[in-house]
Amino acid sequence: SRKANLDFPQFQQTPLASATQASGMGGCFAIVAPDEIAGHELLGKFRGILEPGFHWIAPWAIVHKRSMRITDNRVLIETKTIDNVFVHIKISVQQMIFKDKAYEAIYRLSNPHMQIDSYVADVVRGHVPTMTLDRLFEAKQEIADEVKERLTAAMQEYGFQIIQVLVVDIEPDQRVKRAMNEINESRRLRMAAEEKAEADKLVMVKQAEAKKDIVIMQAEAEAESKFFQGKGIAEARQAIVEGMKETISGHDRQLSAVEVKNLLLVSQYMDTMEKLSQGATSRIVMPHSLAGLADVQEQIRKGLGGVTS
Repeated sequence: SRKANLDFPQFQQTPLASATQASGMGGCFAIVAPDEIAGHELLGKFRGILEPGFHWIAPWAIVHKRSMRITDNRVLIETKTIDNVFVHIKISVQQMIFKDKAYEAIYRLSNPHMQIDSYVADVVRGHVPTMTLDRLFEAKQEIADEVKERLTAAMQEYGFQIIQVLVVDIEPDQRVKRAMNEINESRRLRMAAEEKAEADKLVMVKQAEAKKDIVIMQAEAEAESKFFQGKGIAEARQAIVEGMKETISGHDRQLSAVEVKNLLLVSQYMDTMEKLSQGATSRIVMPHSLAGLADVQEQIRKGLGGVTS
């Protein structure tokens, strides 16, 4: 595996760097910081664990210090998915030393971060080749949980506690990323076109329904208007006939049906002539005289008789 910069402290055996000769005294001392723990050796023999604070030690003693802080181990692994896509997976492992197992943490492993890298690479390369690229992006937490479980069981023996494992990034080849982006763009454009077509269809349907409702309302309004118009004309004619009957015959004699019809025809004829004379753009020339009213009356009667038959 390829590794990023590691922040894990270097484990190497060195003489006590912080042990200094006390002025005016026949011994040496060691100072352990609050975030450290130290192993005390004397003449090649382990003498004990030094807690944070000030300690008197022999001049020829050796102290191995280790940090008790949580450290971050970054691992970069290159592997291949089942659909033959090479990916770089960045994993962050956060660990710290068990205080109760400080001896194992100091003396059992010469390079703990390399051991952690090996376990991480083994788990990742055992899982990723069985997944597609899309499935890999969905299984980040699954991989992190598997790595943490494996490291916890393995590193606890050496005095290390695994706090958290994070899959920081999954980066496929640049050409694969471009292809995936193009596929996603095409899919989204197709979905947008389908949505637009569906919206246009809905608008057209709604417009057609609105037009249909308008036509129906106009037809109903026109029919109702014609009904009232005809009713008004009928009542007007009836009033005209009644007036003519009263004017011509008075109250003594009743007009016959034929005479009423003739009066109605003459009245309709005069109304028609009045409307023709009110036209602004048309002119009609036709012979007319009072003496010819009988002929007109006869022609109208014959015409209505032909339509009726």
